[in-house]
Amino acid sequence: MESGSSERAAIVVKRDAEKDIKMRSLDVYVDDQFSVDLTYPGEYRAEVDPGDHSVKVSNRLYSRSLRVPLKAGETVTVEAGNYVTGVGTVMMSVLGMGPYKVFLREVGRTGG
Repeated sequence: MESGSSERAAIVVKRDAEKDIKMRSLDVYVDDQFSVDLTYPGEYRAEVDPGDHSVKVSNRLYSRSLRVPLKAGETVTVEAGNYVTGVGTVMMSVLGMGPYKVFLREVGRTGG
């Protein structure tokens, strides 16, 4: 059987959210395999076979994972970044550093 682009699927990890604090890169893993060190603003695209996949992002302190089921020809876009909350917000504004966490969420699907 000839392999066509419609038989594959794709995962796009975007790092361009307004709430991202734009500090520290994120390690991106697709199916538990390191894929890229993603800085702000950035985007990474992984071509994968249809089926269940996982996406994980880590800033080496915190990480988040997402299960991503894909059909042939489908592309899912996920958004990732670093953010601060609570006392971390005060520390960031006063000291320019502090604890920050990771967010990862699905923001769209096309095709399939």
